[in-house]
Amino acid sequence: MISVLMTSYNAQDYIVDAVKSILAQTDPDFECIIIDDGSTDDTIRIVKQFCDSRIRLIEAGRIGLARALNLGVRESRGEFIARHDADDLSHPRRFEIQKAAMRRFPGYSAVVSPLYAFYAEDVPHWPGFGLEKARTSLNDVRKKLMLFNPVVHTSLFVRRDVMEKIRGYDESRASQLDWDLYVRLYENGLRLGSLKAPVAAKRIHARQFFERGARLRYVFDGVVLQRRAIRALGGGLVYHALLPLWFAYRMLPHKVRMWVKRGYFSRRPGARE
Repeated sequence: MISVLMTSYNAQDYIVDAVKSILAQTDPDFECIIIDDGSTDDTIRIVKQFCDSRIRLIEAGRIGLARALNLGVRESRGEFIARHDADDLSHPRRFEIQKAAMRRFPGYSAVVSPLYAFYAEDVPHWPGFGLEKARTSLNDVRKKLMLFNPVVHTSLFVRRDVMEKIRGYDESRASQLDWDLYVRLYENGLRLGSLKAPVAAKRIHARQFFERGARLRYVFDGVVLQRRAIRALGGGLVYHALLPLWFAYRMLPHKVRMWVKRGYFSRRPGARE
């Protein structure tokens, strides 16, 4: 069985679409655990309107993202854990494909998806190619983790015993929990593989953490984490030399970074034309 972990905080605008993308999966053997992190809007009422026994709602109160995710891990009963944000979407065949890849490549402890984003109220145009090949090959993300976080957190599909081994998410972190988790996988001698086709889509909108206050602290923490990744994953001087460039990019104004992202994602498989 697959345990889907979805955390929510004031997610009333998008959580219906997120849950529907889970219920539409071709692999029906899952439980969807929604851990509400103290929502003050209609999120809880909306979730309770879903009449499906596979959905479990945990009203955790305002405990923070890392603690909410770890609570979900403890409550999960599946062999695999699939992460899913309350504002993102999954391809209908996501679980089917990721489970097949995990069975085919037992040397990997987790499978993720290439970066694929859509903006606010847009609808992702899933690629019509590559899905069959996606389950037959994986790319190790080790080198990319030393440069940036190349993984859509929503796409994480990991063995439950692995999450227990690395003790879940670091509850001392306020942000970038996923990047830290991926680095710790490698620090524990494990591997993270990426499919060659996107099976999860990240929604970009103004209410996300990065675009709110305390961005300088967010950027600084990212550089510190990147340095740790370079040391842990065997990067050399070239990787360290790139740190100032990444810091400068992350400090660019919001509109400039969005322009760069739009240009990047427009060249990705499945981008809108």
